[in-house]
Order: sequence, then C-alpha cells, then structure tokens
Amino acid sequence: MTQPSATPTTSGGSRSAIAAHPVISAVIAILILASVFFSLYVPLYASATPKVGDFPFFYFYLLVYIPAVGIALGIVLFLQSRLASRPAGSRPAGTDGPDEVTQ
Repeated sequence: MTQPSATPTTSGGSRSAIAAHPVISAVIAILILASVFFSLYVPLYASATPKVGDFPFFYFYLLVYIPAVGIALGIVLFLQSRLASRPAGSRPAGTDGPDEVTQ
C-alpha cells in the first residue's frame, strides 16, 4: 500500500506556460514550422524560369524570405516573453539593481 503524499493535489494548480496559453503556443509553433518549411521545400523556389525584374526567382525569394523570417522570429520572441511567467515576488523588468537602503 502506498502512503499519501504530504502535499495535497488540487485541480487547477500550477500549469506550464504552454498549457496555460494554448493559442499563443500554437501561433509560435506555426510561425517556426512555416519558417523551416519555406526554407526546406526546395521545389517552391528552385526554378530559373520565373524572373522578377533582372533577378531569377531564387534571388528574389531570398531577398523577401530572409527579412520575413526575421520578422516572424521577432514575433516568436515577443510571444515567448509573454508566456514567461514571473514568480509572485519578482521585480518588473529593468529593476534588477540592488535594493535602496534608507537610513
């Protein structure tokens, strides 16, 4: 027979940030998977015949793709920072200096 644990189990206890915010987590996953997919799916951009101006499509694709991935990953970083939960006694961002001592 097993002994009951000293800490009571309650429903609705501390949940992970991913479980607490499934929509934000899904958006993060979609943005990352789309970034990887559009770089690895070669038939999408591996043709020389379509041209945009004087550029073959591959070069134009890279000129558009690199900044787009930067923006997408910037959004991912912003959303991840929203997922990070602060402990109850923590300070707001930017106030991690020593405590002021009044005499």
